[in-house]
Amino acid sequence: MKTVHRDELSPRHDPFEKMGSLVITGSAIGGVLSIGLIVVVWGYLPEVRPFLVAALAVGATFGLVLWFRRR
Repeated sequence: MKTVHRDELSPRHDPFEKMGSLVITGSAIGGVLSIGLIVVVWGYLPEVRPFLVAALAVGATFGLVLWFRRR
């Protein structure tokens, strides 16, 4: 009969496994994080600027439509 150690049963803990999974909530700090991400991407990835402008325009339009409908 083989002896099983507690370390063999526990899942492997890799600190780099969860890097890159940033959850941005709908709170005020989520807005700050979103604006910060936009600024960083705008500065360091100039080839995605047209996508950012389009995404901001579509998001602002959709947000205004929802805001007017819920008033």
